[in-house]
Amino acid sequence: MKRLETVIFDVSGVLLDDLYAVWKANSEAYEVYGFKRIESIEEFKERFKLPIHEYHKSMGVPESIVPRIEAEYRRAYQKYDHSIKIFPEVKDTLQKLQEYKINLAVASNIPSVFLREHLRRFGIDKFFSVITGQDDCEEQKPSPKPILVTLQKMMSDPRSAAYVGDMEEDIIAGKKAGVITIAVCRKKSYHPCWRLRRRRPTFIISNLQDLIPLVK
Repeated sequence: MKRLETVIFDVSGVLLDDLYAVWKANSEAYEVYGFKRIESIEEFKERFKLPIHEYHKSMGVPESIVPRIEAEYRRAYQKYDHSIKIFPEVKDTLQKLQEYKINLAVASNIPSVFLREHLRRFGIDKFFSVITGQDDCEEQKPSPKPILVTLQKMMSDPRSAAYVGDMEEDIIAGKKAGVITIAVCRKKSYHPCWRLRRRRPTFIISNLQDLIPLVK
C-alpha cells in the first residue's frame, strides 16, 4: 500500500451525528404524502440505502412523487437541524491529520447548502480543501463519481487516497474509485456493522482516532 496522502470523508454518521434528524425528516415527508413511515431508527438503518431514489423505490414511492417527497424532506430536515451534533473526536482527529500533512476533503450525499452550513457551524470547514455535496455531482454513491470528482479537484492519486464512510454504498463507491476503503462502525452509523463487513473494506474502525495509526 502506498503512503496515505489524501483522506476523503463521508459526513453523515462519520463526522456528524445526524441519523435522528434524517430519520425524522424522512418519516415526516412520507406521512405528508400518505406513505408508511419507518417506526424506529433501527429499522431505518436496516432499510436505508443509496442512491436515494432507489431507497424511495424500495419503500413503494412512485417515481413521479419522489421530487415532492425530496422537497418535503428538505423542509422537514430544517426542523430537526438542532438535534445534529459533531462526534466528539472529529476536531482533534482532523487537526492531527492536518499536522501529518494529509490532504482532507468531503464527498457527501447531503444537499450542498446543508452540508456547507453544517461544516461551518461546527467549525470544521477550514480543514477541507474540497467539499463535494449532493448538488455538486450528477451522480450519487454507490457511483464512484463523487469521490472521483473530489480527487480530480485535489489532483490526488487514488492509489494514495482513502474514503471513510459508514454505509455499504460508501465502500462500494470507494472500491470502484480505486481508493483505500475505511468503514466506520459505530452505534450511530447509518448501516449496522454486519452490512459494512460484507463489503470487505480495507479497514474497519470504531472511532475516527483510529485513522491516526493508519496515516503514520
